[in-house]
Amino acid sequence: MHKLTLIIITFLSLSLYANDISKIYKQAEQYERNGNIKKAMLLYKKAASLSLKPEQLAVSLKNSKINSQKIENSDALLKFGKNSIENYKNDTTNKTLKQIIFSNFDVKPYKMNYLMPITYDNVSHDDRKNIETKFQISFKKSLAKNIFGLNDELFLGYTQTSWWQTSEKSSPFRETNYAPEFFMLFPYTHSKSTLKAYKLGILHQSNGQGKELSRSWNRIYLTGIFQTKGIFIVPRVWYRFHERAKRDINDTKGDDNPGILDYLGYGDLKISYPYKKNLFTLLLRNNLNLNNNRGAIEFGWTFPLPWVSDMFGYLQIFSGYGESLIDYNKRNDKIGLGFSLTR
Repeated sequence: MHKLTLIIITFLSLSLYANDISKIYKQAEQYERNGNIKKAMLLYKKAASLSLKPEQLAVSLKNSKINSQKIENSDALLKFGKNSIENYKNDTTNKTLKQIIFSNFDVKPYKMNYLMPITYDNVSHDDRKNIETKFQISFKKSLAKNIFGLNDELFLGYTQTSWWQTSEKSSPFRETNYAPEFFMLFPYTHSKSTLKAYKLGILHQSNGQGKELSRSWNRIYLTGIFQTKGIFIVPRVWYRFHERAKRDINDTKGDDNPGILDYLGYGDLKISYPYKKNLFTLLLRNNLNLNNNRGAIEFGWTFPLPWVSDMFGYLQIFSGYGESLIDYNKRNDKIGLGFSLTR
């Protein structure tokens, strides 16, 4: 009789215990449906602590702590000082809200983003002053991943470079080059290989001007990224899409850059060497024509600034043809100094 009573009491206790856990789960689900994820997580944790074995509980609490921390961090994103933006019940709506407030669209730097307040061209040109300002903005957006099963990634890239005649009274923008592109990046993971990745892209470049000042061309390119003894070597080759010759200056569909390949050639080579907080780069370009040789060389040095950690000083030296589209067939010997936000 004593054993039967003990069994009945134990059964009733377990039933009430299970019922309590069930109520906690239902309350947690209600909070979750109403969009109060933080309270729901706390109740889920409580229910798990009542139902799991000690070793299971340790794992559950660990995971729940991580998830709770993510939620707290997420809530903090919507706060501005003393004011706060209310969450919506729908998680997708909250994500949209964060994008609106913080412009968080996973856009990342692509090429260098820099400003050189002063550049000096040692070659004189009739249409400009020797001293001007140059700056560049560049970003990329991931569009798709692992399309071909090679851990590849498809990107949309955009780079804009401007030459600003700040030494003139009206300070006009002398030239701006716009370069949107699509490219696929393929990592190469073979052990002990100097090849680290390769990139295939299609690139449009133009200066947005009309008639005799118009410059534009389209090309497909292939880039390899190699690393050896701390040095990055990045060769690139391209093929220009054919354009017919212009009939006159009003012909908007003809070739804006006749003979551009005679000056810019069919590819370039970039060499980068990081040393501590410094980065040295060298860009080489040549048409490989011995009879009428044309090319360019650009040296860059980004170095740390003592008063700020997320910005770098930037020195750029350029000599040759094709610094900008309007100058694809004009020589420039320039030096500029400024700062870079990315490298």
